[in-house]
Amino acid sequence: MDWKRHRKFWRDAAIAAVVLGACLGGLYAALQGGDISSISRRLDGPREVGRYSTFADVGKSTVQRPEMQVVHDSFGHTRFYFTKPVRIAFQEVTERTVGGHIAEQTRRQLSATFGEQNLQFVTLRSAELDEAVRSRTVDYVVTTAAFFTEREVSERLHPIASLMTGSASSPTEVTGAVFFTASGNVSIRDPVDLAYRRIAAFFPSSFPGFLVPERDLLRRGVQIDQALSHVTFFGQDAEKVVQSVLSGHDDAGMLPVCEIEHLVNEGKVKADDIKILGARAGALKNCACSTDLYPFFYFVGYEGSDTTLTRAISAALFTMTRTEDGLEWVLPVSNRSVYDLFFDLKIGPYAHLAKWTVSRFVREQSRTLAVLGILLAAIVFYIVSLSVLVRRRTTALQTALEERKKMETQAIASRDHIANLERTGIVGQMSTMIAHELKQPLGAITNFGNGLLRRMRRGKIDEATLEQALTEIVDQSTRASQIVDRVRGYAKQQIPELRVADMSVSVERAIETFRRSQRSDARLVTRVPPYLWAEIDDWEIELAVHNLLKNAADAVADIPDRTITLSVRPVEHYWRLAVSDNGPHLTQQDVDRFMLPLVTTKQHGLGLGLSIVSSIVERHKGRLIGTANEDRGVTICIDIPIATAGDGSNDRLFGA
Repeated sequence: MDWKRHRKFWRDAAIAAVVLGACLGGLYAALQGGDISSISRRLDGPREVGRYSTFADVGKSTVQRPEMQVVHDSFGHTRFYFTKPVRIAFQEVTERTVGGHIAEQTRRQLSATFGEQNLQFVTLRSAELDEAVRSRTVDYVVTTAAFFTEREVSERLHPIASLMTGSASSPTEVTGAVFFTASGNVSIRDPVDLAYRRIAAFFPSSFPGFLVPERDLLRRGVQIDQALSHVTFFGQDAEKVVQSVLSGHDDAGMLPVCEIEHLVNEGKVKADDIKILGARAGALKNCACSTDLYPFFYFVGYEGSDTTLTRAISAALFTMTRTEDGLEWVLPVSNRSVYDLFFDLKIGPYAHLAKWTVSRFVREQSRTLAVLGILLAAIVFYIVSLSVLVRRRTTALQTALEERKKMETQAIASRDHIANLERTGIVGQMSTMIAHELKQPLGAITNFGNGLLRRMRRGKIDEATLEQALTEIVDQSTRASQIVDRVRGYAKQQIPELRVADMSVSVERAIETFRRSQRSDARLVTRVPPYLWAEIDDWEIELAVHNLLKNAADAVADIPDRTITLSVRPVEHYWRLAVSDNGPHLTQQDVDRFMLPLVTTKQHGLGLGLSIVSSIVERHKGRLIGTANEDRGVTICIDIPIATAGDGSNDRLFGA
């Protein structure tokens, strides 16, 4: 080969070898946990470098947690680098479910994903794990559902994944317990027969080995202090539990699901020697079960943990190959059933319910205490009544005449006091009624008198005008006299006599009086049919209608397009007289409030207008109804019972 001809070829090859060596050296240093900044410098053309921190907030004092970097090199590979190893704790368990391959396979999967040098795995007992979680010396925890549920709220734990077994149909129904006895024992056929029996079990804190069967017995109606009064605990050895039952030392046993099947498969016990109590068909595929099923294990982090790191761990767990035992990690499931177990047993987050307090005792025994309290009160009342009765009978003969005289004196004084109050009330009501009702006719008389006086002074008065003014003065004076007579009748307690009359006449008279008073320039729309026969006092009906029109005029005084509508129509067995205005918008609560006696919306009002109307309607055996309009304004309705006229006019109105 000609060296000069191929010199360029060999030069390019040497440069490529140097670059390849530098890249390989950088990758080797990265795998050995080298400095992150130097790694990024050694890589040839990094496309993206992202830095993710698990600090809750920059600049705040928080617990130091691992910082992670994600590096995507030019070859399409993704690498994870940490400032300190991620600490993952496994809870030490005795159950075979996690004591198999799942723990080791989880370690291998996470190590393969993040690098073994970036992870620290530790196995801790329950007490050690509790302290590690409280002090945050571990970053993630693989623990039982019982441990997680008990500390979920207090330690702000957050589930990342749940354990699923091959024998379970759902991750919420993974573990439970089984009751068993020797196959030759005919005295025990069901878990309810375990009261006062000798029972063999794991240890008191075992979730599936003791707590789950304890709750099951409680839900079956078995008293726990009776069923579990003679329990022998064998710690971690399921074989000893079974042998104790088969040997007759204990009458029955409680074990986590699948423990008996493991012993049978290992040839340590024979399936024919064991009788399952309360077996539930179809609960688990390959294991007998006597209780409800619960979630078993969780992969747990903390609230506020680095979301990117947590997401990466979740992806690694969910893509992990299922173990030979059929175990795998799936999405986290609800632990509500574990909370229910804790509540029924009054342990864990509900341990305070097991403590005796006076308030709790009273709350739980409220019915019994109520019965006892009633009986005690009845006894005390009976004793006190007897003593009081004897004492009263002893002194009754001596004080009878004195008490009688005293009562007569008090009765006379009470009658005098009531009479004074009645007179005072009548005078007050008469005064306010006169002030309220005489204001309009006296005002009209004053206006017409002043008008005549001005015309006479100017010398511009004709006979027709004089006659009209004097007629109005006479009419208003007559009306004032009628008001005074009627008030005097009220003072003498004279109830007006009701008679059958055409109510439309009184209504039209009230409308005419209102128009002549020139109280308001509001447009008045009336729909009053004739022949409204009812048992009425015509003057009181006129007074009531006039009051409603005056109230409506006051309500629309400040409204540009003020309109008042008066209509009468039959409703059920009543004539409904409705006065509606388009005044300011009011709520139904506002209407209900000013419908009360002596309540007014006017600045200087006495609140007697609707009060007088209400009294008149009540004497006519009718109804007074106030309703807020949808858009604005109020509608006040008077319902007067319909009377049958001799000529059948009312029948024509009803279409008969």
